[in-house]
Parts: sequence; C-alpha cells; structure tokens
Amino acid sequence: MNSIRTLISLILVFNIYGCSLMFDDGIDDYLKESESKSLEVPVNSNVRPIVDFYPLPQGASSDVEDLYEVPLPQQVFSSGTTNEVRLHKLGEIRWIYVETLPSSAWPIMKDFWSGNKYGLSEEDPNTGIIESKLVELNGLQTKLVMKIEHGIRQASSEIFISHVSLNDSDEWIRIAGEENLEEKILLSALDFLSESSSSGGTSLVALNLNVGQKAILKQNEDFSSFIELNLEYARAWAAVDRALKEALITVIDLDREAGVFFVDFSNEEEKGFIRNMFTRSKSSGGSFRISVEKVGNDKCIVTVGGDSEDSKLFERDLLSEINQSLS
Repeated sequence: MNSIRTLISLILVFNIYGCSLMFDDGIDDYLKESESKSLEVPVNSNVRPIVDFYPLPQGASSDVEDLYEVPLPQQVFSSGTTNEVRLHKLGEIRWIYVETLPSSAWPIMKDFWSGNKYGLSEEDPNTGIIESKLVELNGLQTKLVMKIEHGIRQASSEIFISHVSLNDSDEWIRIAGEENLEEKILLSALDFLSESSSSGGTSLVALNLNVGQKAILKQNEDFSSFIELNLEYARAWAAVDRALKEALITVIDLDREAGVFFVDFSNEEEKGFIRNMFTRSKSSGGSFRISVEKVGNDKCIVTVGGDSEDSKLFERDLLSEINQSLS
C-alpha cells in the first residue's frame, strides 16, 4: 500500500514539474541577461540613411524655445442620430436626403426598383447608378435613372432621379413638363425609405460610394480655416443658408449676388453654442461676414471674417458649427 502511494506521489511531482516546463512564462529571464558591446556603424559603409518622417518646416529652428504651430487635423462630423429622411428642392432639382451611408442606401433602393412596376434594368455600384426598364410614354422610349451619392454630412446620402427619353439622335435627354415622372418616383422612394430600416445592412460592392463627402473643413498654410463645398454655387448658397437657420444663427443681412451673410450676436442675446463660444473667451461678441465664393463649376469655399481682432479666435469654431449643420 505504501509503495502505491509513493508511486502516485512521484507521478504527481513529475506532472507538476513537466507542466511548469511546458508553460514557462519567462518571468525570470531577466536574470540571464548580460551586457553586450555597443553597436558601431562603420563610417564608410553603405548603410541606408535615416529618413526624417517629421521634418521641421523650412526656416524653423531646432531649438526648443523656437516652437512653431502645427496645423490642426481635418475635422470629421457625424450625421444626425434620427435616421432622418426628407425631400429637398432647389429650382427644378429635387433629391432625397437620408442619414445613412450610400453603401446602406444602395440595397434598399435596389429593392425599391425590383418591387415597383418600372422594374430594374441595370445597376452599377461603382457609379451609384440604377436604371429602370424602358417605359413607353406617348410613343417615346423613356427610362428612369437613379443616382446615389454621398451627402454633405458625414454618413449621409443624396438620391437623385432623372426621367430621360431617347431622341432621334439616339441620345438620352431629360423630359420636361408635366410628363416628367421624377417627383412622383422620388415621393415613392421617400415613402419606401421611411418604411425601411436604414440599419438593415451594407452592400460590400458599393463601399466605394462612401467616399466623396461634399463638405470638408480645411486649413490654409497661414492657419486660416475654410469649408470646401463640392457643390455648384446655387446649392452651396442654399446649404449655408439652411445651416445657419439650423444652427440658430440669426442673419441680419445678406447679399446672394455677392455671396455674403452678415451675422451679429452677443452674450446677452445668443444661446447655446454661440453664447458658450464667447463666454469661454470673455468676449462681448461681434459681427461676422460669412462668404460663399465660387472657385469652379462644381466647387465653392466658405470663409468667415470678423470685425475685430478678438473675433478671429472664433472663426474656426463658427465654421465648425456651420459645417456640422450643413445638409
């Protein structure tokens, strides 16, 4: 009996020792370390030079006292959290704004076309274009073309529809007048989006549509800030006007032809973001000139100018608030 117990004890000791060797965590490895010689690089060797990935700006000193200002990183703004869907109109142009990424709106819109009487003929997730089947209208061959783009806000989409017909030159041109079905189809798509879940999924083939935000807050080399809008002037002006109203910033005067809004506020009158902005600096407010300038056929920039030296401290904050309210 004693021999059996002795054998069992030996087996247990062997197993414990074996497990300790198997699961060695190296906690005592530092005791085995020894000092080694310093690395010496030959002077006339072909060693690759050290690359400075963060060089000092030209003319700046390497002294700690001679510091230089680093430009602020690009700011990113999120869309709202209400999953809002609404119809926008500007002149003859109409579009749907929806607070979801284009890659999420893409499968929903494919289901929309597959389930209505017009049907789905062609789709291209790289360009965001969906075409209906041919629709005969008063002897003409017509079709409906939907375009899904990234919206002005981060994580938002804009959906456009064009009703076009084939002319004698085999060119697709937009139909004008009462026979145009764009508003009717947009309203149907608006209802379909409202009833569908925007969190239903994401199309992997349409992920590239998520690139191309139309509003970006940037900074010049002189550290002045501006908003770059990839929109034509009419839409850029309307978007800034709507953003000012959404941000509860009162416009005291404006000149659309000159592209300027004039705003004025003070601690006593303003609330929310604007009041907090001036309270932080003990400023009494001031007047601002918000300019929308056309710099290309489909690009505009928005800048802010103040009437005092003190107000320049808040130009970027004001631009940030405008950019966050753009839609």
